[in-house]
Amino acid sequence: MAVLCLPEDMGTVFAVTLLQELREQSTDITLNAGSVKRLGGRCFEVLLSAQKTAHARQSRFLIQNPSAEFTQALETMGGTFLLEEGDTP
Repeated sequence: MAVLCLPEDMGTVFAVTLLQELREQSTDITLNAGSVKRLGGRCFEVLLSAQKTAHARQSRFLIQNPSAEFTQALETMGGTFLLEEGDTP
């Protein structure tokens, strides 16, 4: 299983790249968010879509090692459930 390491700046510019990289994942999705300092709205939307797609395919969606900034951004956007394994709320 490949782990996709997320960059420091997950702003709008990175959203297209993130979407392409996630589309290339044929099975489980594992992301390492340890380096993330900024999470923008477009990348958040891509992550939401990736999680829903993974669950629809009965695949795993996992975010490992989230940085404090990444976690705070998810809290602000109401997306901390992305850090949980299992079904979507």
